[in-house]
Amino acid sequence: MAEFDGTGRNVSVIGVGTWSLEGSRSDNIRSIRYAIDHGINFIDTAEMYGTEDIVGEAIKGYDREDLFIATKVWPTHFSYHDVIRSCEESLKKLKTDYIDLYQLHWPNPSISIKETMSAMEHLVDEGMIRYIGISNFSVKETEEAMKAMAKYRIVSNQLEYNVATREIEDDGVYDLCKKNGMAIIAYSPLSHGKIFDNEVILDKLKAIGRKYNRSPAQVALNWIISKGAFPIPKASSIDHMAENVASADFTLSDEDMRSLDSIYRDHPIRSIARRYKNR
Repeated sequence: MAEFDGTGRNVSVIGVGTWSLEGSRSDNIRSIRYAIDHGINFIDTAEMYGTEDIVGEAIKGYDREDLFIATKVWPTHFSYHDVIRSCEESLKKLKTDYIDLYQLHWPNPSISIKETMSAMEHLVDEGMIRYIGISNFSVKETEEAMKAMAKYRIVSNQLEYNVATREIEDDGVYDLCKKNGMAIIAYSPLSHGKIFDNEVILDKLKAIGRKYNRSPAQVALNWIISKGAFPIPKASSIDHMAENVASADFTLSDEDMRSLDSIYRDHPIRSIARRYKNR
């Protein structure tokens, strides 16, 4: 557990991602419940994912106050009234009275960020959400979003980040978030499996993993945790979820961190998000 930067809330250092889940609905629900039963309280979804109802069913019966549920509003819904309507729909699908972290999924320059943030702050006032986050926001976009706040602060930025995709360090987003007490939520923490397709990267992860009796995936996820970010890998089976859960219970040495740091220099994997954004 670690404090989710600036909120006072204790959140598991690794979360559950729910984008593009595979397997059956029942398998996904069992996997999420396995994670909760084994100490994971941070679950991330989005209206665009189509998995909010799965999360809602999975968390049924648990103490809601023990959980940290995050979801996102799609950028075409960034007008004041659309933000509120989207939140109401998400609450229904999640079968909960409030959302812990409500995030803007992507920037939308066609709608005033001040209008959007006014709606987000209204949702906090109404008790429908507790914290406001952003996702895929650049330095400039993050700074504009911060300036648009009238009452509350932005507590997080969800970004693509893994051992081979570290553009957020190069362009200053990582440092900006850290400077302003924003948690970094790392999606695509295994680069959709691309880090395992590179033989050199895989060999390095395996070699380090042998020292700790851990898998390459566990080493890659632990590297993100060690960088002070919250990885949110997905898992559609209990075996896969168990592997993810165990990624947080060991500590990489400084030497191994330096070795893993060199992957980005020697074998960088370009951000999928940047390619999408550039289109």
